[in-house]
Amino acid sequence: MHILGIVGSMRKGRNTEALVRAVIEGVEAIAGPVTHRLVFTPELTCHPCRVVCHETHCASELFRCSIDDDVATVLEWMADADAIVLGAPHYFRAPPAGFHAMIERLQSMAFFYEASGGSPEDSPLLGKPCGLIGVCEYSNPETILEYLQDACLLMKMRPVRLNSFPYLGVGAHGEIEQDHVFHPLERSKELGAALAEAATERA
Repeated sequence: MHILGIVGSMRKGRNTEALVRAVIEGVEAIAGPVTHRLVFTPELTCHPCRVVCHETHCASELFRCSIDDDVATVLEWMADADAIVLGAPHYFRAPPAGFHAMIERLQSMAFFYEASGGSPEDSPLLGKPCGLIGVCEYSNPETILEYLQDACLLMKMRPVRLNSFPYLGVGAHGEIEQDHVFHPLERSKELGAALAEAATERA
């Protein structure tokens, strides 16, 4: 099993990354040793969407973009993975700009694919299990979790839910070790187990 972890935080080695890693550990606790790749969006080149897909070739080709940068590579890594862990913090009522640019581009390709009448090909991400992690300091992590869920659904992925609050994924508020409301470290292990089960069912 191969897991792709995407870390949208500007701060490497902090809360978002720690929770993404904890989810991967949760997968391994159920499925045994797995291979994984961690992607840090601040290290990528992801240009903002130009919203011109309807004027270019990508409206008639599945998940193609006229902008040549790292987003195409990330899409390849996503397609190759058996499951994806998508984590982002909530800064100033939005995720970090680089992470949002990547998500916006992936969503735009998916949207124009749908708007152009689809394709005889399936989405490369169709039904792929995806675990969500939302971290915040001053607001409710459910806002960023809803953002991530919308992105997953538009890209035809399958968000894996939890039976514990906040249900859409792992939420965290402030320092994760002291968070006794959302219990992010415990929930990350639960999400990893659910993700392992979903990936095994899909295989």
